[in-house]
Amino acid sequence: MLGRAGRPQFDTHGEGIIITAHSELRYYLSLLSQQLPIESQLVARLPDILNAEVALGTVRSRADAVKWLASTYLYVRMARSPRIYGIDSTEAVADPALRRRRTALAHSALAVLERSALVQYDKRSGRVRATELGRVAAQYYVSHASMAAYQQSLRADAGDIELLRAFAQSSEFRLMPVRADERVELARLAERVPVPVRERDALAKVAVLLQAHVARLHLRGFALAADMAHVTQSAARIFRALFALCVGRGWARAAQRALVWCKQVERRMWAAMSPLRQLECPPDLLRAVERKPLAWARYLDLAEPELAELVGSPRAGRVLYRLVHVVPRVD
Repeated sequence: MLGRAGRPQFDTHGEGIIITAHSELRYYLSLLSQQLPIESQLVARLPDILNAEVALGTVRSRADAVKWLASTYLYVRMARSPRIYGIDSTEAVADPALRRRRTALAHSALAVLERSALVQYDKRSGRVRATELGRVAAQYYVSHASMAAYQQSLRADAGDIELLRAFAQSSEFRLMPVRADERVELARLAERVPVPVRERDALAKVAVLLQAHVARLHLRGFALAADMAHVTQSAARIFRALFALCVGRGWARAAQRALVWCKQVERRMWAAMSPLRQLECPPDLLRAVERKPLAWARYLDLAEPELAELVGSPRAGRVLYRLVHVVPRVD
């Protein structure tokens, strides 16, 4: 995407670099030389974008949605090139403002959102109201398809396996391939992650890569590393959405596990690991602490000499005492 950076008081020009395959070069040259107009891609994402407008309160009825569509680039292109958008000349002449077409688009998008339980839509009056799920989807930029998949996958007693399966069903990963040369590496990673993976397809790949990210495992192969970057780019946002969904449904157990995953993904550490991993703790001291079968809350009650005896070094005891009391505690 190339566009103005929004700094008219500072910049007089801008530069953009397009990296594409040689077969697509002529197409982009035509766009840059204005031989081809840039067409709107809004129709494919209309339900999700309209859901955000409903959640904001901008759109409260089908009539509001029709009016809102008139302010979009889609409307500009439909008016100038109606045939490209499936509007024949008879319809364009009879309805130059394309109100009927805008009404049909708005109705279809709202019906899709209603089927996904993101809005409450009264087809007779045209009134629209956002649901709790719709607000979650809008806040965390989650598509209606993903929200529908989450609702089918999750239950009140959902655990780590169910949460990972729901995460892997997100629309962001629907096109992720499983290459033949990756299967051995994925099998190796699957043996080193704590949550077992049942599937042997793209869902399994997403779940394994996410756990490998949390565990900081080394990957072999640039393609797999690129896929991991794609998975982890959206992981924190999606798990926050899953947490909000579970809270909204009143599912305490599932919400607690989703919140744990939020923290694990953001901090890249398992919940069972010591909080000292988030600080500049010497590796030897960290390993010594994690080998001890002592709950973290007990460290807060120990004095410096007791910590020194625990790790077998007065110097390490002083460092450990300082780090332990850096970690916030809630009374």
